[in-house]
Amino acid sequence: MKFGIKNIFSGLGARPREQGRDVLLTGIPRSGTTLACRLLSECPQVVALNEPMDKDKFPGREAALREVDEAFRAFRKSLLRSGTALARTEDGRITDNAYGQSPGRRERVVQRTEIRFDKTLEPGFTLVMKHNAEFTLLLPEIARGREIFAMVRNPLALLGSWMSVDVPVSRGRVAKSARLLPEFNRQLEAIEGLLERQLFILSWYFGRYRSFAEDKVLRYEELISSNGRLLERAGGQPAPGHWALAEKNTNPLYDKAAIRRAGEALLRSEGHYWAFYSRGEVEQLLNRLLQ
Repeated sequence: MKFGIKNIFSGLGARPREQGRDVLLTGIPRSGTTLACRLLSECPQVVALNEPMDKDKFPGREAALREVDEAFRAFRKSLLRSGTALARTEDGRITDNAYGQSPGRRERVVQRTEIRFDKTLEPGFTLVMKHNAEFTLLLPEIARGREIFAMVRNPLALLGSWMSVDVPVSRGRVAKSARLLPEFNRQLEAIEGLLERQLFILSWYFGRYRSFAEDKVLRYEELISSNGRLLERAGGQPAPGHWALAEKNTNPLYDKAAIRRAGEALLRSEGHYWAFYSRGEVEQLLNRLLQ
């Protein structure tokens, strides 16, 4: 993996251990962050909240940064007092995928609810909050004073997943970009063609993570091949030994004709994703998807 700039976040310390670690998790939509939250929350002294903050908490850049600070304080207090916090769940349960597995356009199965974590937490527990678009839009300011990790995935697998679900990137948009990063939003709005917009978005997401230290970038493929041990970086403790994960990059729900068009366009393009994945990795996945 190549990175053009040395980590600008190194040396920014987390809170002292006795006060607990506040960790940000972000990443490209459909890169595996929901799965990561589920796995992290199975660790004894870790709670990972999947999109706990409502959209009204991101009215603008400065206010959003204050709201993130307040959310960490409020959720840490609530978890220590009652074991509860807000998160996106499926029927009140932590899930590893926000979308169902039905053919065609897959339906969203999660909603934000209060959830109880059935474990005894010590004051020094690790609290992880995950938002993809919002936290990425708020870089680099949001990373000052706390740890941040970003999940990435083979760019062709991301395009395939975007085609199968209804999220803003499926429509060539980035949620809340007009409020949080207007200049980027103006650039995006000037692009015609859905696939062209999606390639621009892909490159932008990867580009936001190029200044991260290599150990702060979590590859979905490595998450799966390590059976979750990759998350020990974020959780700060050994992963449970019972995890057995399966890669979903060749999901049979993806439309082969659309995948071919997307793969060929991706391979012709230039973008920040080539700092993280090689064209050979994309070609190999394209061949697997078209079998």
